[in-house]
Amino acid sequence: MTPFESRALTAAIYLLVVDGIAALYLGGLFGLAGFLALLALVAGSLWQESLRRVVAPVPGLGPVLVGVAGGALVVEIVTAATGMLDVFVHLLIFLLLVKLYTLRTLRDARDVTFLSFFMLVAASPVTTSMVFLGLFVTFLVVGTWLLMLRHLMYEADIVAGPTGRIGKEVLRLALAASAVTVAVTALLFLLIPRVGQAALPLRSQSSRIIAGFTEHVQLGAFGEIEADTSMVMRVRLASLSGADGPPEQLPMLRWRGIAFDHFDGRTWTVSRSTLKLTLRRDRPVPFPVHRYYGGPVLTQEIYLEPIDSQMIFGAPRMLQLDTRSEFATIDDLGNVAVPLATARAQYTVESEPELGDPRQADIADARLPHDPRWEARYTQLPAISPRIRALAREITAGSRDPYDAGRRLSTWLGREIAYTRVLERPATDDPLEDFLFVRRSGNCEYFAASLAVMLRSLAIPARVVNGFQRGEWNPYGRYFMVRLRDAHSWVEVFVDGAGWVTLDPSPRAGIETVAAQPPALMWLDSMRVSWYRYVVSFSLHDQLAVVETVRRSTWDWSATALEPWTWRRGAKLGAGLVLAVGLGLMLGWRRHRAAAARASMPSFYARALRLLARRGVVPRAGETARELMRRAAGAAWAAPLVPITAAYERVRFGDLALDPDEMATVEAALATLTLAVRTKGP
Repeated sequence: MTPFESRALTAAIYLLVVDGIAALYLGGLFGLAGFLALLALVAGSLWQESLRRVVAPVPGLGPVLVGVAGGALVVEIVTAATGMLDVFVHLLIFLLLVKLYTLRTLRDARDVTFLSFFMLVAASPVTTSMVFLGLFVTFLVVGTWLLMLRHLMYEADIVAGPTGRIGKEVLRLALAASAVTVAVTALLFLLIPRVGQAALPLRSQSSRIIAGFTEHVQLGAFGEIEADTSMVMRVRLASLSGADGPPEQLPMLRWRGIAFDHFDGRTWTVSRSTLKLTLRRDRPVPFPVHRYYGGPVLTQEIYLEPIDSQMIFGAPRMLQLDTRSEFATIDDLGNVAVPLATARAQYTVESEPELGDPRQADIADARLPHDPRWEARYTQLPAISPRIRALAREITAGSRDPYDAGRRLSTWLGREIAYTRVLERPATDDPLEDFLFVRRSGNCEYFAASLAVMLRSLAIPARVVNGFQRGEWNPYGRYFMVRLRDAHSWVEVFVDGAGWVTLDPSPRAGIETVAAQPPALMWLDSMRVSWYRYVVSFSLHDQLAVVETVRRSTWDWSATALEPWTWRRGAKLGAGLVLAVGLGLMLGWRRHRAAAARASMPSFYARALRLLARRGVVPRAGETARELMRRAAGAAWAAPLVPITAAYERVRFGDLALDPDEMATVEAALATLTLAVRTKGP
């Protein structure tokens, strides 16, 4: 093995090792400290010869060190491993370090390659990052290069012959083989049927939980609410039917999460009397949520991060839900929940957005129920301050209907009360009385709770809703980026003939200004969503859609091709295309041969040809170097051309390098040829 081969093999081995370690770190299988410590241990193996000279004089020291490391591994697995995947990763790292510190033969290089590959396998079930694609392609290229180098060196050792400088050539071949492998892998990715679970559950779910969205509204807290920029979900508006304009410009667009019907004076919660229905589907059909009233339909594709809640978010009023979960729980408040608390989720929601004046609606299924229990549920109130009831009556005096009363109350709250994230300690025991008459400032929860309480004090059915504002529009991916800072509370009031209608009394949207994300960050975020949508979440449904698209395109083409005039035109176009491709291939082949000849021509012979061209002597088509030399016989430059031609044939066809004496002879001949060309008259 030559020094160049040894350096190339070592570089490939350590590139693979670093690639595998980076994949484990990307999957969260160890932290930053473990990542840096492991890199330091790997770097230390580069001085294995020096370490071996220290260990070798002491008999049995090497096995003792390996045994101690193995014992430490067992202790770490017993005390720190949380699942089978952690055990597998710890064992992989131990075997890898042992191989690196005892690396001697080509077989050891093969073993390190396989261990690095299993690191990528271990990381693949626990990461959805787009960076993993880069790590995989890097491993594919470097691994192919390493295995080719190893094979050539192994064969060279058998025949005891030199391999030459094979590094660059093997790298080019590895790149070509890797490109073919990626293409075949992509094809298999599309063709292999998807199953419900792609990998064994070797590790319990440990996705990062985003805290902040709560399934209750509690008043009376104080302090400053932080504007958390953590991403909660991304909402792509797939289609809007029955309405004009782009869907992203719909007014009052927001993402409803959970509604509350019970208030105890400080906290809004879901009452125990709420009727819940758990649905299970046996066929891939959406879960029905709400009856369709005949308005426009908005389809949303939602990518939800784990937020420690099982609630499903979507634009009000949600009609149906399509998710991978087999179960969904729906209650009579319109809340929908599925078991998605610890995993990133993707689902599709169809909603009937609220457009126009709800008082113009006359929907039979949205009439006010004449049920005392229903009215008592949505007008329930604890003992509240008489000042709140009096204020509600004063503001709504002269209102024509409940919706008009709700709008007047919303307008008054937005005009007279200030929005703030800094909540002071309440001066009274009643947080709403303190909000309306003392502090006269608060966040969206206070606005929503006050509006709902004042509506209920007027015997108007109302409830509080928690969810998110629309978020920031990403023009590259055409979706809304919804962050934790967009968490919001509002009110739904029941309008006879229209059902539950949204009212938002908070002036937050007109006060808060959020700096837009740089275009580069938005583009990167859209790439992450595309990676998750078309790679990580590529499902059997997507495969069937691809097959259906191909089938439909093939059928349309076949139907068109059967028409006589189309067939004749297609035949002419096909013949012209074949001729054009054939001509292009022929020209390309000729250029390739010429380029190959130029690339394989020694520099000293190319220099000689340039000198001869000054005197009008150029090689003819198909003329060999020896024939050119004979044609130049008798001229002043014929003599120096003889050793130059002999050296050219030795290098070009013998694949041998010139020794220093031969190079000196060639240089002398070139000097003579230069002098002859310059002094010979025309």
